[in-house]
Amino acid sequence: DRGEGLKKKNILEFLGEKKDLEKVIKESDFIVVAVPLTEETEGLIGEKELKLMKGKYLINISRGIVINEEALFKSLKEKQLAGAAIDTWYQYPTLEQREALPSKFDFHKLDNIVMSPHTAGYTDKALEENVKSVFDNIVKIYYGEEPENRIDPKLEY
Repeated sequence: DRGEGLKKKNILEFLGEKKDLEKVIKESDFIVVAVPLTEETEGLIGEKELKLMKGKYLINISRGIVINEEALFKSLKEKQLAGAAIDTWYQYPTLEQREALPSKFDFHKLDNIVMSPHTAGYTDKALEENVKSVFDNIVKIYYGEEPENRIDPKLEY
């Protein structure tokens, strides 16, 4: 049975906090970055952390600048990282400049990265859940209840 091995071992064996970052990187084949962008997380993954990822895969579903742009490009270009999937860009089109590459570096010329502009979560189900969540929160606020997923300006998320 193809799934038999999966039943015997947990795929996600551990999660880590910032203090555990080096240990998590060393013990993982796939590193998924899923943090809010705050002063504390900007540049969280830099050259030092990327060097620990030799032969591993990096997935970023956060914001671009959580990972140092130049260090990531260098690590991918030199094939130190096996590959990366990045659902974020470092540069975005503006009203003045409607066309923009994802980065000032030539990520688009590399064969070991996939980049998308925050679109990985755009599925019919996700959109349906978002609309439902907004509606449910409007009802809660109407009845004087606390809404779900409230943003805390002090935490920046």
